[in-house]
Amino acid sequence: MQHVSGLGPRGRPLAAVAAGPVRWATSLPPLIPFVARRVLRGLAVLFVLSVVAFGLVRLLPGNPADVLAGPYSDAATRARLAEDLGLNQPVTEQYLLWLGRLLHGDFGLSVYNGMPVLELIKERLPNTLELALAATVVSVLWGVPAGAIAALRQGRLFDRLARGSAFLGLATPVFVFGLCLILLVSFVAPTWPTVGFVTFSDDPVRNLQSVVLPALALGLPLGSTLCRFMRTSMIEVYEQDYMRTALATGATRWESTLRHGLRNASGPVVTVAGLQLAGLVGNSLLIENVFAIPGIGQLTVNSLLQKDYAVTQACILLLGLTYIVMNLVVDLLHRLIDPKVGDAR
Repeated sequence: MQHVSGLGPRGRPLAAVAAGPVRWATSLPPLIPFVARRVLRGLAVLFVLSVVAFGLVRLLPGNPADVLAGPYSDAATRARLAEDLGLNQPVTEQYLLWLGRLLHGDFGLSVYNGMPVLELIKERLPNTLELALAATVVSVLWGVPAGAIAALRQGRLFDRLARGSAFLGLATPVFVFGLCLILLVSFVAPTWPTVGFVTFSDDPVRNLQSVVLPALALGLPLGSTLCRFMRTSMIEVYEQDYMRTALATGATRWESTLRHGLRNASGPVVTVAGLQLAGLVGNSLLIENVFAIPGIGQLTVNSLLQKDYAVTQACILLLGLTYIVMNLVVDLLHRLIDPKVGDAR
């Protein structure tokens, strides 16, 4: 057999072409050290957040002793309650005691009702998770297809409608959007539950009905962000050479979008979606109070008003932990979508 020149595509030696994937694969940072570094950074962020949360709640006017004693109590009663709660100790000593209990899994007791903080969170967390999951489904179903179709029909009627709807969703605060939904549904469908929450175990049908409006109030603004980023990312993908090649080989624009465009355009969208999904917990502070949902958001607001330090600090740490976990998930998804993405951070 006649020997053919050892040059591969674009004039590269065949040995280099063969070795390319191996060098590319071995250049990727191992997964375990990658995750370990992210976890260590997350623990450092949680430590800083614990200091900030502990300090900020004590900068607010009043303290748990004042709330428990009532507005008509005398100074001696308030001082005795403050001593019983350990509020007269130095702040650094209070923090170290709280941090030590926290490391042993003891989040403290609520001064308002005497229940363990962990039990309060466990009781309300499923409601917040259900709301976040429903809002995620709404945002993805609206944002990703609308952005992709808007890019496919750039400059046409659907594109203009999608961009206008996305702008409206981004410009409207979630609590205003929630109040508008309540007013609209109250006129259009008076029998539909607009305020209140029923757990799935009590009544599955009423549960789904009670979660629809808050999920729309949370999910539609998030979907507006995904729509804008998906549209921009898809337009950039359509300008790439591989998309022109796919169209030149006879594939339709829809086929090339489904086969090549969506995956290559999903990287920036995944990053934005991860950050926005973590923000759902923050937005739930508003939505859960608007729709009277007994979740983590409502618990955080009530604990702030009641000067319940232990509950407030635990809720803030939970919010920070959510952001850290979502950032880690986004980094891992990036590596699955595009393995060439290295450990740049």
